[in-house]
Amino acid sequence: MGWFHAHGSSSRPAVSILAKADGRPAGAGVLLPRRHLLTCAHVVNSALGKDMLAPDHPGPIAISVRLHAPEHTVEADAELAVWIPPRTDDGGLGAFEWNGDLAVLRLTGALPTAVEPPRWHPMAERQLVRAWHGSGEPGVFADAEVSECDGRFGYFDGAERTLDIEPAYSGGPLWSNEESAVVGLVTAKLRVRGTLRRAWGIPWQRVTRELDDAGAGHLLPRQPAEDIRDHPAYGELVALLDGPLALSEGWTRCCRTVARQCGLGHRADGLPSADEFAHLLLTRARALPALVEAVRGTAGPVADDLLAVGRRHGLPKLLSPGEHERLLVQLRALSATAAAGVPGAVRAALPLAALPTALLTGEDGGHGCDGAVDGHGRHDVNGGQRDERFEALIAHLEGLHGDSSPADDGAMAVPGLLRAVEFVAAGCCPADQGAALRRWNAAVARRLGVHDAALMDRRHDAGQWARSASRGAAPRVVAKLDPCGPASGGGTTTAAAREEPERYRLRLWCDDGDGLRQVSDDSERPRGAEEVAQEIFAAVGSLRRPDPSGPRPVIELIVDRDALEVPVDRWKAAGPGAVLPIRLGTPYPLVVNCPELRELNGGTMLDQWRERWTRLDAEEPLHIDDTTAPDPEAVCGLVMERLTARVTIDVAAHRRTGVVQMCLAAGVPVVLWDRSGEPESPAVRHAAGMSARELPEAVRIYRTKTMQRPEEYTGRPVLAWADAGRALPRLDLADPTE
Repeated sequence: MGWFHAHGSSSRPAVSILAKADGRPAGAGVLLPRRHLLTCAHVVNSALGKDMLAPDHPGPIAISVRLHAPEHTVEADAELAVWIPPRTDDGGLGAFEWNGDLAVLRLTGALPTAVEPPRWHPMAERQLVRAWHGSGEPGVFADAEVSECDGRFGYFDGAERTLDIEPAYSGGPLWSNEESAVVGLVTAKLRVRGTLRRAWGIPWQRVTRELDDAGAGHLLPRQPAEDIRDHPAYGELVALLDGPLALSEGWTRCCRTVARQCGLGHRADGLPSADEFAHLLLTRARALPALVEAVRGTAGPVADDLLAVGRRHGLPKLLSPGEHERLLVQLRALSATAAAGVPGAVRAALPLAALPTALLTGEDGGHGCDGAVDGHGRHDVNGGQRDERFEALIAHLEGLHGDSSPADDGAMAVPGLLRAVEFVAAGCCPADQGAALRRWNAAVARRLGVHDAALMDRRHDAGQWARSASRGAAPRVVAKLDPCGPASGGGTTTAAAREEPERYRLRLWCDDGDGLRQVSDDSERPRGAEEVAQEIFAAVGSLRRPDPSGPRPVIELIVDRDALEVPVDRWKAAGPGAVLPIRLGTPYPLVVNCPELRELNGGTMLDQWRERWTRLDAEEPLHIDDTTAPDPEAVCGLVMERLTARVTIDVAAHRRTGVVQMCLAAGVPVVLWDRSGEPESPAVRHAAGMSARELPEAVRIYRTKTMQRPEEYTGRPVLAWADAGRALPRLDLADPTE
């Protein structure tokens, strides 16, 4: 064992697998990366009350597990992710051996703090190993020695001592203190002359083969290469670590700081050799930034040399472990509304960078009950999805150069990640959170040797963008409109009932820059068209407009597919204040949004919707008429040919509904059509020369012209508008397959 080593506590099994029947430990497990854990398949069978060596897949089950952190223990649920059943019929097995017998579970919640997956190392003969009981009690263990290992099975003995291993040890780790790593899993016990002195386990070598064969090798921790002396950076790092740096003031403190940041223990005396330290820097992703951070104050030139080595040889991580964790903490603290603005801020900061939409937005989580969601219509259960998205986004941005090529004087310019953080701080956060992010940025910039003036330039750019973006984001009223039949109601639809005006349930939210807030009362009460218009006008009047010269408030109607052409824009308000015959679509832009159609085909089309929205200003609009798309196949082909963000539709009236719904279901965010049914629609022609972002106002102006000169302006434009960067309320939408 070298000067650096894993903490002793990481050898303790972190997971107990609990039996469904009585909650007692059925076995143990070992943590893997990304909230997965590894155990034996027969432990899962035991937990479920089945025969231990039953090969049948248990199905979509969840098992209770107990996670043991150094300071506390918590229970969680884990779902079965990979099933490799015990195989007793493979050739060459003895009477007490079997292959397979592995299961991977995925935790449904976050890990407790200070619990991390252990390192792994191949099993070999003569290794001294320790196995813990599935209860997780630190004092209940058995020590043994590996007496035989052929890569498929590993036997370990208690020598002359009784090896008191019982079934609850199964699936737990075999820990080698010498290697500071797990070398295999406990599997079964053997009795020799009536005394339990021998057991066998699955070596790490077979674990990797079995999971690779099952297509699950990516779930395993990456093992560093044993010999990194051929790495092109190795010689340069050894020379730096074996030179003046090792004699500099506070070198011992620096070594201990790096060990602590990397989650490692260290010897109480001595210092690491240059070879061992170089090995750590090349196999532990954030060790080099941690060393630069530790030596920056006392050996600035050497810190610059270490950074230069990292840049020359493409060492990917920019942040030290502490910097990375502090940034994650601050991003996780953002409100849902603030987090919804992060994708736009990152794109604005790095307009030329390759930024996959899925990386910015994360996976879709559907929609649910009342309350706010994040800016992409997703659930955010305990912040889990957002946390994972931020972690992946940071990792991606660390690998981007941005404008980080060295300046003429050798000083490092601002990396892309730091530029993105400035834009997030300026455009997405309240004042206190923005200030904290800027302090984080300044500290990292100093550690990297970035000149203050360069960072201030980027901060100025971010401020200008934020001011421009705030002027461009119109306040809005979001109205959920649900038809509920004519006023007379009743179980039988009479001719008189059919002539009654339609009634609607209405829910209203206001968004004046601080996020959605519900403002409607009694949302289940049916209302007529005039009352709906009156309530929407009242909600618009309550909006806070910090910049009166900014854009007009927008009315956004959330409707289902059958209400896309309800003529809400022509409704007039009732009541004593309704002296002016103002229609709902004339004083303010009015658009419709149909999440039901967008979510019809699941995550694929939602991803396309978000990607199309990012191209709103870049892609040419698509026009669909009876000539260009005479049938549904042609419409689908046109829409799928490229990720167009804007479509105008001018087809025969009997086809219009189907074409509109196809475009919205394909994730097209901006769709304009004319519900009047006129061929060669004058409303569509009116908007043809406008940019996409001008359309809401252009349609509003057309509606005012209709009031002035109805014979000339005969169109009835409908504009569907679905901004992927602005939050929607959670909606109780029916399953479209029902």
